[in-house]
Amino acid sequence: MILGFHLTWTTYGHWFPNDPRGSWSNEVWKPQLARVRPLDEGRKVTRPRPVPRRCLQKFLHEAQAQLKWQPVALSPSEIAVVGESFSESAMAMELNILACAILTNHVHLVTERHAKPYERIINRLKGQSAQRIREARNLPVAANRRDRVAVWTQGYWVRYINDTAHMDLTLAYVRNNPFLSG
Repeated sequence: MILGFHLTWTTYGHWFPNDPRGSWSNEVWKPQLARVRPLDEGRKVTRPRPVPRRCLQKFLHEAQAQLKWQPVALSPSEIAVVGESFSESAMAMELNILACAILTNHVHLVTERHAKPYERIINRLKGQSAQRIREARNLPVAANRRDRVAVWTQGYWVRYINDTAHMDLTLAYVRNNPFLSG
């Protein structure tokens, strides 16, 4: 039985479909990005693969040069804005968020199982928080979605949490996440 979900996504420009650390993406839509590094067969990993720092930095530099907009790194005040937005959305959806880590370049959320599909939950959380970040950055309002400056990547990762032991491990991981890298 599914008890909850571990939801993760990144800010724009920090994890790519052809990332050497791995990715769950099935294709690279932008030809310029595909030329930086092709997709590899072993890309679907449960934990990011270790990659030498200089190799990762080289890849990210080359991949980020192909982006339409600048990569997004959230400031401390923007992290607070995202947190407030998540809280408001969760209250409106009656979603119980058990743990949340909002970092400069990615988010981890642990939620209880909900009547709404996780896809809709993620879309609402990402959409409302992205709008708030655009407002905080005084970015122009775009007439259509394709012209909006991206804040989050298009995809996300979902892990089903099926038992209390897995839930406890996931909660500990997310609650300690800001301190794990450094």
